[in-house]
Amino acid sequence: MYSVHVKDQRMHFSASHFLRFCGDCEQLHGHNYTVEVFITGPLNEDGMVIDFREAKDKVVNICKTLDHKVMLPGDSKTINVKSEEGFIEVNVGEKRYVFPAEDCIILPTQATTAELLSKHIHDHIDISGDYHVKVCISESAGSTGCYED
Repeated sequence: MYSVHVKDQRMHFSASHFLRFCGDCEQLHGHNYTVEVFITGPLNEDGMVIDFREAKDKVVNICKTLDHKVMLPGDSKTINVKSEEGFIEVNVGEKRYVFPAEDCIILPTQATTAELLSKHIHDHIDISGDYHVKVCISESAGSTGCYED
C-alpha cells in the first residue's frame, strides 16, 4: 500500500477556545494550530495516491472556516452555547461569555480538543475512493492530537 504525508505552510489556523475538565474551566486562550494529513491507498493511473495540491487545497479551505474564530463545542454537556440576535452566549460554570456571532464557530463536538478538531477536519476533507485518512492537529510543538478512520 502507498501513502502520502501532506503538510503545507497554508494548512494552519489561529483560533481561541477553552476547555472544561475535572470540574474546572480553563481561561479563554488561543493557539496557532497546524494541520498534517496522511493518506494511504492505491495508486491512481498517474502513479499517485492523490495529487498533493488537491489534498492541500481541501485542508486549506477547512482551515479558513476556523481561522480567527472563537471555537465553541455545540454538543457539550457542560458548556451551554446559544445563539441569539447576532450574538453567541456561552455559560460554563460561573462564567458567562458573549461574542459577536461572526467571530464564532460552533462545532458539532463535545469539546474543542485537538483530537476532536482532528476528527472535524477529517470529516470535512471529502476524499473519495478507497483511502485511509489520518489527520493530526498541533496546538504547539509537541502537543498534537490525531484522528484516523
